[in-house]
Amino acid sequence: MSAASDISTKPIVVKVGGGALQGGALEDLPEILDSGTRVVIMHGGGPALTRMLDTLEIPTRFHEGLRVTDEQTLEIAEMVFAGSVNKALVRELRSLGVPAAGISGTDGPTLFIEPIPGLGRVGNVERVDLRLIRAMWNGGFVPAVAPLGIGPEGAYNVNADMAAGAIAAELRAGHLFLLTDVDGLLDGGETIASLAPDESEGYVESGLAAGGMIPKLRSASQAARAGVEARIVNGNRRGTLRDALAGENVGTLISEGAVA
Repeated sequence: MSAASDISTKPIVVKVGGGALQGGALEDLPEILDSGTRVVIMHGGGPALTRMLDTLEIPTRFHEGLRVTDEQTLEIAEMVFAGSVNKALVRELRSLGVPAAGISGTDGPTLFIEPIPGLGRVGNVERVDLRLIRAMWNGGFVPAVAPLGIGPEGAYNVNADMAAGAIAAELRAGHLFLLTDVDGLLDGGETIASLAPDESEGYVESGLAAGGMIPKLRSASQAARAGVEARIVNGNRRGTLRDALAGENVGTLISEGAVA
């Protein structure tokens, strides 16, 4: 069955980590792009940043899945996220047949940040300017966006899941896919098939969602409230994006119309 007949004509946003892509869900992208669907890729790269900070003997601290970022850490983060991770991702996407081009949220600027008190140069996305993304689409490119934005004091670190949700909401995208290394939000080893956005904080408060799953749930909920179908899915499985866009039950769906 052709993906072209099944997937939404609305754009999709895909958030991916900084790891290898071969053999995973992003191998679905050429078929999706051939259907005329526009795609934005938001990437993370936290493990690569942690490795660099460890090498430089700079300590790492997290609070509810968000990295506490002083000015020294921010300087390294910009080098890693907008430099080595972004460019390696672009090269690998192009090897899959995806015409990717890399930017960060400071370019344009695209992401405008409101600082989070107590976390240093870290913030939430306050506003998204889509002009650069649309210009890249018009030029035939798939934007690959590094998780940085502009705030009151210059560049800020922003959680990539939350940035993906903000972009998806502003675009009124058809779908947001948050790729991870498990099959979704798990309860006793079983995937929770669906939940409404207002249920997300309950999973955080109960401890069922912890660490990096917290911003994923909050990002998905933000996008869902804007009418986006958001899913937390296993990015290591080829066919995941294609199957979800074809209407199959994949991962954990967060949607206003979801029934838990």
